Amino acid sequence: MKSIKSYISALLAGIVLMASSCTNLDEELYSDLTDANLEGTEQEILSMVGSLYVQFRFLYWAWEGYFDIMEESSDCLMTPYRTYGGWGAQYINLHKNDPYAGIPHLYQEWYYGYNAITKANTLLQNPIVQKNEAMVAEVRAMRVMFYYILFDLWRNIPLEKELSDDPAYQPVQAAPEDIWDFMTAELEEIIPVLSTDKSYGRINKYGACMLAAKIYLNHDAWLKGFGMDAGEMVAATQRNESSEWFKTNAQNGNKWYQKAADYADIVINEGGYSLAPNYLDNSRCMLNATPEAILVIPLDEKQASHNYLVNKCFVGNGGKAYGYNGTPWNGSCAVPQFIHTYDVDDTRMNDTWAIGQQYYYGTQDPIYFADQKLTTQGLSEAEVAEGIHLTYGHKAGDDPLVYTVEVHSIDNPGAFDAEGARFHKQEVVAGTSGTYGNDVCFFRLADAMFIKAECLLRMGKNEQEAADLITAVRQRAFATTDPSKAVRTVADLKGDSVYDYGVRENTKSGKNPYEDFKYADPSDMRSVAAEKSNFTDFSRDDATTIELGGLLDDLAWEFVGEHHRRQDLIRFTLDNGVNVYNGKTWFCRKNKLDSQTKPTDYKNNVFPIYSEFIKANLNLKQNYGFTDEAAAE
Repeated sequence: MKSIKSYISALLAGIVLMASSCTNLDEELYSDLTDANLEGTEQEILSMVGSLYVQFRFLYWAWEGYFDIMEESSDCLMTPYRTYGGWGAQYINLHKNDPYAGIPHLYQEWYYGYNAITKANTLLQNPIVQKNEAMVAEVRAMRVMFYYILFDLWRNIPLEKELSDDPAYQPVQAAPEDIWDFMTAELEEIIPVLSTDKSYGRINKYGACMLAAKIYLNHDAWLKGFGMDAGEMVAATQRNESSEWFKTNAQNGNKWYQKAADYADIVINEGGYSLAPNYLDNSRCMLNATPEAILVIPLDEKQASHNYLVNKCFVGNGGKAYGYNGTPWNGSCAVPQFIHTYDVDDTRMNDTWAIGQQYYYGTQDPIYFADQKLTTQGLSEAEVAEGIHLTYGHKAGDDPLVYTVEVHSIDNPGAFDAEGARFHKQEVVAGTSGTYGNDVCFFRLADAMFIKAECLLRMGKNEQEAADLITAVRQRAFATTDPSKAVRTVADLKGDSVYDYGVRENTKSGKNPYEDFKYADPSDMRSVAAEKSNFTDFSRDDATTIELGGLLDDLAWEFVGEHHRRQDLIRFTLDNGVNVYNGKTWFCRKNKLDSQTKPTDYKNNVFPIYSEFIKANLNLKQNYGFTDEAAAE
């Protein structure tokens, strides 16, 4: 068991004892603590409350969980088919903005979210827990956390505030404004009484302030399509017209942005947090040493292991660059266009992505695809001279393991073995089984600083302060290269994005597929974006600009792989009124909404509800416009 502050040992013990795997949800410790045998000790209550954090861990890192759905539907990270097969079509649908109700990713968040809400309601009705005001506030805060995630993903969700005694009870979907009113009222009431102690793995006052800031920040983006004129977009038949939900920032004097900024300000000025000296301090296996972490999801390699990024991202031999002796599965990689957005002096690029030749941990000898080199027997001398081998792809002979930036396609034919920069931001500790025990930094100080900066820019007030906040976060990324590049001006942040949006697909599949991509400087494949001639399907998005496009870029460079990007892309809009998520194309994401032909079609701002949940509860109505099957392209 890894060493964590002793005063939360009871909580972590509850977490790892109550749920040791994704498939075993038996919670003997929790079920043994009944009203009849509870004495009300701190350890007993901590063990009970620990059940909520178990569900939080499952929701985030159960297979096809929250990390995937927030990142793989974005313009930064993807999981393509590999040309030898493998990986499911659900990843392709997320990338192409073609979600359907059968995608397994839609199961985890709903199931574990409502499992946690049920547990929270059970705790809040327990007389022993009710006597502990601080614990009640903590349970209520975590209940809002789960509603925040569910609301962001689906909008049309049931609102369950207490348990039902009816064995035949089936929840119904509430109106969006009812969920909004509940979340905001809960947080406004409990934040003043929440503890300010920094208990590792538990939400405190400042974690709840971050949650409130997120909720207020995203209000206008969530409202689109779910106002009074929503029609079929809203499942509920009754609407509460008096709710402030229906008022945008433009209609209420920027009330929501101001509230988001105020709560972020509490975290920045009162929480006692500071930026970590190094960017990767927030992605270490253990996060109890970083001064930046506000809310952490604790994991443990042996008893609470979930973080499988080491296997999901690297080529089979690729883990050997980090001292990992397992065999990764070769899946996820970067969207090439995103890699080309980085400044060459931004150290976050190398901190986040593995690109180019890989070397053995410790020796720095070059790694090859296969340790046993394959023969060239039967090939002509000319073919051998060209570097052609009997096998090309899954085990590419004596080819060195060199990750390229460019990728052929998401599924036609897919990506060749070494295509795509690999996400290695999460620390791989040499000699361990990879990232399985890595803690997750769910909220951190840089996020609070970005929220405040964004709100100031959107309100048009104290804009230089906003630029200073972003500059402060960027300084560690340029400290050893060119410190002057850390400075972001107001004009930079309010300018357009540098992301070269448009379709980039290459369906060529020659004997040596890597020759399909030409580089101006072959020694540095990340220095120049691929040219149009390299692709069988190439487009460059029209001249629509992104509001605060420079800030959107900075959000990606700082928070890629931290469950940010989908929400950010939905919140930022183009000058034609469509958000970036639906209005831009990238790589093989070709479908986009047109503000002229579909000005009110916001259905893809949310996901369909998993089909099995719809079948199991006749009271649930599927989100508008979605079916059980993927749409034909």
